[in-house]
Amino acid sequence: MIDTDKAAAALIGARQGNRILDSFPGGSFPADIDEAYAVLDSIAAKMTTPVVGWKAALTNDKVMKKMNATAPACGPLFEPYVANSPMRVTLAAESARGLECEFAFRMAKTLAPRAEPYTDAEVAAAVATMHPAMEVVDVRVKDGFAHGARGIIGDFCANAALALGPGIADWQGIDLAASQVELRVNGEFAVTGIGSAVLGNPRNSLTWVANFLSGRGIALAAGHVVTTGSTMGIFNAPAGSTAIADFGAMGQVTITFA
Repeated sequence: MIDTDKAAAALIGARQGNRILDSFPGGSFPADIDEAYAVLDSIAAKMTTPVVGWKAALTNDKVMKKMNATAPACGPLFEPYVANSPMRVTLAAESARGLECEFAFRMAKTLAPRAEPYTDAEVAAAVATMHPAMEVVDVRVKDGFAHGARGIIGDFCANAALALGPGIADWQGIDLAASQVELRVNGEFAVTGIGSAVLGNPRNSLTWVANFLSGRGIALAAGHVVTTGSTMGIFNAPAGSTAIADFGAMGQVTITFA
């Protein structure tokens, strides 16, 4: 069993210093999902900057299978790494710079932990605004993605940064499952995503996050952002590039890599 506190401290140092570690702190990756979440919990306890939201990952069956998972994953988002578009992101030279076009939600009401699962309608009613978003996914340990869910969950759940587009208050009439997004990198078409790739509908992912947190005794707080998972897999961008996620009438999100 790894020392979760030592692993968390080393991963925090690597993230803050824009470094990639050659091996998981302590010499081995978490043995299973539970141990990976134990490292992530220790990271959250040790970070000196506040949690401002949550991310869902592994939100489709194909990705779950590839990452040896049987369920989605969830991790905290920290204040220095969440910003409005346009966003400038600095990472280690050898970073993956993975891009994911996503739908995010900012909460208006707190959903406190409870025994009964929250319904889609209850969670939707607690939302203030929906946002087009783009997440940068990366790991602080070399070959972390190759070790599946246990390799990424304990490593900030693979979050590097999250850029938010304009907030939309009147979002419930939008068919998010059918909504498409086009990713362009340095002005050239990269890939198209669709909302149905996210657990069938990004709303389903949002509700899953609310209930995942509730089951762990954690409140989904008013003001927090939830980003619901990729509509198009991961696209790896080159260093120095500029990426634009075009959500049509919902707006655009821009990230530039230093």
